[in-house]
Formats: sequence, structure tokens, C-alpha cells
Amino acid sequence: MGPPPSLLERIGTDVVQFQDASAAFDATVGEVLALGRADLACLTQLQFGGPTPLNAVPPGTDVARLELAGYVEKEGAGTARRLVLTAHARAWIETLWGPLQADGYALMASLPEEHLRIVAGFLTAARALQDRHASRVAKLLQEPGRSRAARQRGGLSPAALHRVKLYVEAHLAQRIPVGALARRAGLSVFHFTRAFRQSTGMTPHAWVQHRRVERASELLRQSTRPLGDIALAVGFGSQSHFTTVFRRITGLTPAVVRRDAR
Repeated sequence: MGPPPSLLERIGTDVVQFQDASAAFDATVGEVLALGRADLACLTQLQFGGPTPLNAVPPGTDVARLELAGYVEKEGAGTARRLVLTAHARAWIETLWGPLQADGYALMASLPEEHLRIVAGFLTAARALQDRHASRVAKLLQEPGRSRAARQRGGLSPAALHRVKLYVEAHLAQRIPVGALARRAGLSVFHFTRAFRQSTGMTPHAWVQHRRVERASELLRQSTRPLGDIALAVGFGSQSHFTTVFRRITGLTPAVVRRDAR
């Protein structure tokens, strides 16, 4: 006779709650580091798997943003080019994940070895089960484009998105109203905002802020212009506002980026 349904239900509930708690923890870490889920997955891979070829980083990873924040750097050349963690990233990982890992090891060490072997076997089988169903769901991506589009309505067309991005690049030093971007896409502000987020994962305002910070980072590394001048050159009204946004997005201040570039 198998285990009682109540026990299976309890285990299933506990697994879901554990997954939710893990996701919530990682989401909070992402907010602290100003990183998305794919970027966190990349840091985890580099932490436990070591240097990783650029073509093997997790899909969706914003490598340029991780470099900009000082979390990763590239080494090697040509096809041997790899991504590695920086000391800055390792310090953050130890601060944020280290205590959880230590407590997890202590919890496991309190169990008899035979119990741990049962847990290890269960996790191996569960992972294989999850991989099989992930493959099943991934096959939906192989449906004809029209079928996928029916589930992915609302995004901007590639041409409209290109026009918007070009406008942003040409006007970073100026105020960029959402209405001006919406006109480039041929949509109302309401529909444009929704479509832009569907296409990029960001609001128009957030996209512009990120591009301003990226342009500012280039100027910080390539010139000796005062920070106040750079702030104005990329569209910030004051140096203090520039510093606040820059630090929120990259985790570093403009002064630190300039210092490290020397």
C-alpha cells in the first residue's frame, strides 16, 4: 500500500511553498543587486561552475549590464573568451547567499546519512521529471509563428521598436516625453506603454534611464569631463539625480566607475 494521500498532499504543498520562498528570496536579492532573474542565474552558474564560455551563459543574461555593474568580466580571446565573476560579485554573493548556504548545510548535517541518500535520490528523480516537462512545454515554441503570436499580442513591431530606440539614442541629452516615443510607434501613449513593456520587459521611462546610465558609463571611462557635465550630457537635471539613478541601476556610483577605469 502506498503512502496516504494526506501525506503526499502535504509534501506537494511544502515543495510548492519552498519553491515560492526560494523565488521570493532570489527576487529580493535581485532588487538589492538591481538584477533580473536571468542575470542572477548567470552569477549562480559562474559561482558554482567557474568561468563560462560566452556562448554558454544562461539565455536572457544581460552580459553588458553585469559588466557595467562590476559583477563579471571577460577573459581570454577569440573562441576561448569566457565570463568570470569579479571579486566585487563574490563579496556580494557571500554576503547575501552565504548565511543561507551555511544554515542549509547545518540542517542537512543534522540528518542521518541514510536519510540524506533518500533525499538525494528523490531530488535526482524530481529534477529529471521537471526537465521532461520543461521539454514538453518548450515544444510550444516550435508552433507556427501565427499560433505563438496569438499568445504574445501587444508587443511593438520590430520596425516600430527600432524607430523608438533610434529616437531615444538621438535625444538622450534632452527631455524625452513618452508621447514623443508613442508618436514614433504610431500608437496612443496608453497602448504604446503597454506594447513597449511587452517587447522590452521595461517601461519606456526605465528604458531611457538605463540607456542614459549606459551612455554615462562610456563617458566616465573615455573622458575626464566633470560628473556634473556628464549628468547634463545624458539628460539628467542634476548631478545628485544622476548619481542616485546610476547607483540604483548599476550598484556603483559614477565616481567609483571613473576611479576603476583609471
